[in-house]
Amino acid sequence: MSRQTADTRELAHGNQPRHSTRIYWLILLIVWAASALYMASHLLRGWVPHDEGAFAESADRVLEGQLPHRDFVELYTGGLSFVHALAFRLMGVNLATLRYVLFAAFLTWIPAVYYAATRFGSPLAAGCVTLLCAAWSVPNYAAAVPSWYNLFLATFGVAAVLRYLETGARRWMFVAGLCGGLSFLVKSVGLYFLAGVWFFLLFREQNLHQAEGGKSTEGSPMFRAMSVASVFFLVGLLMLLIRRRIGAEEIVHFVVPTAALGFLLVLREYRICGSDAQRFSALAEMAGPFLAGAILPILAFLLRYIGDHAVMAWIRGVFILPARRIAGAAMSPPELLSLLAVVPLVVLVAVASFGGRRLRLILPPVVALSLTGVWFLSARKEYVYQEVWYSAANLIPVLIVAGVAVLTIPSTIWRKAPAIRQQQLMLLLSVLALHSVLQFPFSAAIYFCYVAPLAALTLFSILSLFPQLSKRLLACVLLFYLVFAASRITPTFIYIMHEHYQPDAQTAPLNLERAGGLRVTREEADLYEHLIHLVREHATGRFIYAAPDCPEVYFLAGFKNPTRSLFDFLDDSPGKSDEILAALQTHQVSVVVISDNPAFSSDLPDKLREALEERFPASSEVGEFEVRWRR
Repeated sequence: MSRQTADTRELAHGNQPRHSTRIYWLILLIVWAASALYMASHLLRGWVPHDEGAFAESADRVLEGQLPHRDFVELYTGGLSFVHALAFRLMGVNLATLRYVLFAAFLTWIPAVYYAATRFGSPLAAGCVTLLCAAWSVPNYAAAVPSWYNLFLATFGVAAVLRYLETGARRWMFVAGLCGGLSFLVKSVGLYFLAGVWFFLLFREQNLHQAEGGKSTEGSPMFRAMSVASVFFLVGLLMLLIRRRIGAEEIVHFVVPTAALGFLLVLREYRICGSDAQRFSALAEMAGPFLAGAILPILAFLLRYIGDHAVMAWIRGVFILPARRIAGAAMSPPELLSLLAVVPLVVLVAVASFGGRRLRLILPPVVALSLTGVWFLSARKEYVYQEVWYSAANLIPVLIVAGVAVLTIPSTIWRKAPAIRQQQLMLLLSVLALHSVLQFPFSAAIYFCYVAPLAALTLFSILSLFPQLSKRLLACVLLFYLVFAASRITPTFIYIMHEHYQPDAQTAPLNLERAGGLRVTREEADLYEHLIHLVREHATGRFIYAAPDCPEVYFLAGFKNPTRSLFDFLDDSPGKSDEILAALQTHQVSVVVISDNPAFSSDLPDKLREALEERFPASSEVGEFEVRWRR
């Protein structure tokens, strides 16, 4: 308790930025309004059909009273499907409804980003960083994917812990745990946030009991063993996670950051004093409210499953079936060679730190002019665009290693951080390192955007310890990446956002009742409008069959799915083809839609396809789909 009081005194005596309340709220209002307008202009733009279909069909099934994992193969933990089902009930059953929920969450997230950023700089600087975070996030792909909510809740949790560090009120640790528990209910990767905060708590406990010098005079072997075991356990789990797709890229992006932080924790253990009882007591005082907050929403969510004797179905769906995604839906991170794209940024910081006053005066206009040329060329030269993209997408492991260096190595280059600032930095480093693992196993370009705002906050916190750096130089770089995101990345859309610039093609309205006014490419609009019209023309009853991996057909056409599957590769039940044929017979299905280009699953088994062709002899081709019906 005495150390907490000391930390609070550090904040009061100027180690924490102090801001005018009026300026703070004025800048927040401006940033919030600008972010809201920018997000609103992109809210209904673009889609990935199977994503939209999966989220919407899951919510539709929950609205009918079905239970995720028990009654159908839910893709994620299941909590978000209940939120979406409630939104359907209140605002109507269409794809836009899911995006309105996302928009509301985005608007509450912006103040949390701003609050966290103001811990490391002025309100004006924090506002600029917040705009950068907004530009690199949801507007690039405004679908209601669970990973956006994981990002939001991780940011809320970080803000709560930062508040705890300032006030010492344990209720904020409870709030942070609540964010972690809710994040897990959205998607199991919410556990990464909980693990990140655990690393932070170990670091903070070390700060609370750090010896003034040398090694500990009073041993704590049990606590030390627990701390070291936590590091090896977490790093081992990450190695176990990536074992099926292990490569140099996976190790660098998903293991090295956490291992570096673990190295820092183990190294510091030899400078700690305090008995086992003291140290466990200090950790429990912080971790108790945090774990209670995390467990509470999970237990509340599971009450329905306990009452329906469906807990094992939930456990299988949340912890066992995801292993199939590693095999069926995977993409490697950027090649290691692309890490060289980060070098110019590192060199820029180094030159700005080592250089004299005259160089720091000359550098900003030179950099501004150079970046203007880079921005201009990025629309015309693929390699220029890619260098800029990879300079950001490869930043996380570099940031973590740099942060560990700042916390470990005394230097005249950066300012010695007070204890409270060390803890704030460690919090961001730990959450970023673990949260970034959500990019595994599918490291598509958009997955970096699910982490990029946390990377921006972490970079801001590190740079705040470099007093020599020119603010004008940092402003030039920040403005460049803000403009690059808005003018190059966002219009290109997610399929090629890491390759080259492409003008916005998501401009055609999808004129279907349940589309909710989404704007897609003209080719997609024509295809799905024709497809859904053909299905409705020949379907009778309430059910159709569409596979593999095309849940959007069910939702847009307004028909039910006679099977448990949203994506075929996640349903491993034996005799699946026979079950499908029996379900078609039971539900008197009159139309089937066969996709010849499934997103993740294999093509339909030959035996099943032959049976469908026999039972549904009439057919018509619509793009990649084959529609078959009874005569």
